[in-house]
Amino acid sequence: MKMLRPSLRSIFFAAALACAGSALANASNSPDDIAQRLTALSLAGTPEPAAGDPRVLETRKLLDKAVKQTREEPLAVAAACQRYVGHLHDSAQIRATPLELLAALVAHGKAGQPMSDTLQSYVAARKAAPGRTHGEAMTALAARR
Repeated sequence: MKMLRPSLRSIFFAAALACAGSALANASNSPDDIAQRLTALSLAGTPEPAAGDPRVLETRKLLDKAVKQTREEPLAVAAACQRYVGHLHDSAQIRATPLELLAALVAHGKAGQPMSDTLQSYVAARKAAPGRTHGEAMTALAARR
């Protein structure tokens, strides 16, 4: 993609954003539905979890913390996490889940700090980690504090 003209890069970026949004489009704007869809996206290959599933409830707790911390809408937080999942896959062929990025946002974000700063730090740590795992990236971010 580096050899593409800037205008084509912009088109591909816009298409990637649209795809990230379409993955969440099945969810309504309610935080419960967004949490359920984020959980389902993170558990790809398994049946969609029910609204009362403990994993969905845990995702809702993380989403609520991230919303409070970032002062963003739940859908914006979820879309950002999904976008950075796509970035990790496209730029470094790293398989990540939206819940991993949401967990990083809650654990390492600071109130008032743009969520993109935290998510970009997580992506950089994940790319730099020897095994490129979520645990290694979280450890590296914790060591930077």
